[in-house]
Amino acid sequence: VYWALFRVLYLMVASLKTLRHLFIALAIACALPWIAVVIVPAFAGDLRWYDRHTFGHTESLDLAVVFLKFNPLCYIHIFFVGMALARLRDLLEPHSKKATLVKVMHGLAPAGYLGLLLLFSVPALHPPAAKLSARLSILLPLQAAVLLGLAGLPGAEPTAMASKVARLNFLEGYSYAVYVMQFICYHVWPGSKEGLG
Repeated sequence: VYWALFRVLYLMVASLKTLRHLFIALAIACALPWIAVVIVPAFAGDLRWYDRHTFGHTESLDLAVVFLKFNPLCYIHIFFVGMALARLRDLLEPHSKKATLVKVMHGLAPAGYLGLLLLFSVPALHPPAAKLSARLSILLPLQAAVLLGLAGLPGAEPTAMASKVARLNFLEGYSYAVYVMQFICYHVWPGSKEGLG
């Protein structure tokens, strides 16, 4: 689906000629999962709606969850954000020598990591429907901050954090195993669930 829509998305991103327009597009793309997982349920008065979902059932709630989990169109915003981050780096390149921008870029990855750490370690900050929220990338702004901060500005010296993270490059062959391992960790994480199913 993404490659079928690649040309349309590419032209859309390429048409964003100013930082203002690009930031608006990024904000909209990052807001989409919040609409599905938080805002609509909040208006319905039920932020814990996902707790009633049961795997394998065919009630409307369960069908909606399956749609949100497995329909590739529900993930197109992630593909778009990746393209938009590359465009953002292009638009920032002429400003790569500005001290303020360099400081902001150096702070993006640590800020993104700190935000993720807080969300995962402070129960009051956990988004509702955690598994679905993660799949739909409700944490996309924080993930984008990490990626952009580690990528740095074109032509600029890499950040200290990016240099340290680059040493972990030997792990790239393990990335799929880590991806699979996250599901195992999710299933054995202490909680109200029983067993692995």
